[in-house]
Amino acid sequence: MAKEALLKVVEAEKEADQMIKKAKEDAKEMAILADKRSKKILEELTIKARIECDRLKAQAQEEMKGELDSIALESDKRCRSIIEIPQDRFDEAKKILIERIVK
Repeated sequence: MAKEALLKVVEAEKEADQMIKKAKEDAKEMAILADKRSKKILEELTIKARIECDRLKAQAQEEMKGELDSIALESDKRCRSIIEIPQDRFDEAKKILIERIVK
């Protein structure tokens, strides 16, 4: 009986060793899969972040372009108002000049 009990204990130890070995292998595989999955998720999030960054950058550039166009247009209007003499002022200056020449 003692021999049978000892054989059962040895058999149970072998089974336990195999179960532990299997559990370690499974844990290692799960860790590898988790690492691969986390890397994939990180890559996907990085790509999404870059796309969003590019979109926001393009949007900001478009907004800036609109603002710059508006500033350029306003600047052009101001320059024209400085350079161009209104017709009535031109006519008045012409009249004064003619009067001075005639005198």
